[in-house]
Amino acid sequence: MTSVRALAAAGLLLTGCFYVDPIVVRPRVKIKVVQPSVISRGDMTTLEASFDPPDAGTGTYDWKIFACAAIDANGTSGCDGEAFFRFTTETANTVTFPVRIKTMASQAQTGAIEVELQARSDRGAVATGTGQTGFGVGDALPVLEPGVSARTLTVGAPIDLFVRYSDADDGLDDVKLEWTPQPPTASGTYLREDLVIPPSQPPDTVHRTVGIRLIPGEPGGWTVKVTGTDPAQRDPRSTVKPPPVERDLMFTVAPDQPPCLAQWQPIAPPAGTTLPITAPTVFQVPLVDDDLDAYPAVLDAPQFGTAVFAWSILPPGASARQVLAGATGNHLDFDPAAFTRGDIVELRVEVFDRHATAMPCDDGDQTCSITASTDCIQRQTWRVEVR
Repeated sequence: MTSVRALAAAGLLLTGCFYVDPIVVRPRVKIKVVQPSVISRGDMTTLEASFDPPDAGTGTYDWKIFACAAIDANGTSGCDGEAFFRFTTETANTVTFPVRIKTMASQAQTGAIEVELQARSDRGAVATGTGQTGFGVGDALPVLEPGVSARTLTVGAPIDLFVRYSDADDGLDDVKLEWTPQPPTASGTYLREDLVIPPSQPPDTVHRTVGIRLIPGEPGGWTVKVTGTDPAQRDPRSTVKPPPVERDLMFTVAPDQPPCLAQWQPIAPPAGTTLPITAPTVFQVPLVDDDLDAYPAVLDAPQFGTAVFAWSILPPGASARQVLAGATGNHLDFDPAAFTRGDIVELRVEVFDRHATAMPCDDGDQTCSITASTDCIQRQTWRVEVR
């Protein structure tokens, strides 16, 4: 008797139809570091998973990242039993996470990370892991944030240079900073002193700010290199200490220019005319522009000075101007009662900075400019007529 199973098989053969369950091929998955090129403690690190074969398609990724104390040729060691980072996604094959500074179990500095990944292809097959799953973690380099502060970038003027620094896995006291000024020429001179910077309020235990004050002795392009080093190695598997972190602060220093009379009172009469005076009058210079020796003076800044004034008078009928001894302030009191009505008197003020450059103009010139600029004069003359 022919069996039912045999008849069924014969029927399938006669019809030419076969039914076979599709075979789901188990793919393999690879893990690689996308960034950074060398992982450091505290880094934001991105890993990428890829299926092999690639036609496995987009899948589901369940990441677990463990902190480990070390890594060598045999793999990671001293790893935590609990993952410090977990992430599951069905939309992307990458994961980004911050690397722990220390392991959770032993509180040792993290020297490696161990990656566990369970990935499923879009067909539901669980992938097997291949490639590297342990990655070395190195020392975090100091982070330097430099800055420059100056009232004016002029020869002889103080320039404050700052750097705000941090280090993710080393104490701030362990970071060593070095300042190297580089003048425009090899023979360039400068003065330097350390700045005393009060601690921030509220206290910042992650960052610290230090600085120096530089007084340049020559004009031109200056560079101040600040170098930060810490005591650890960049890669725990390497015996080569990495180069220090360097930042350049660059600025251009201008020559010191002569002072400029910026305001004067009363107004000076046009050439060939006089200013009538009938009552006691104060002649004054309220404002002098200068990078180093302005008037009024810059308060609480001993590196800056004050403009110096010289007053003189040409009395009626005199052939020589008389310097008024002791008149070095910014004003002069003039009383017409000391003269006769109709007298012509010339009052003059000249301003000097620390260089005390002599006036290059003739005595008869009503104004004078050391640089020949009409926008910056160092002499002003009033021709006064007593009435």
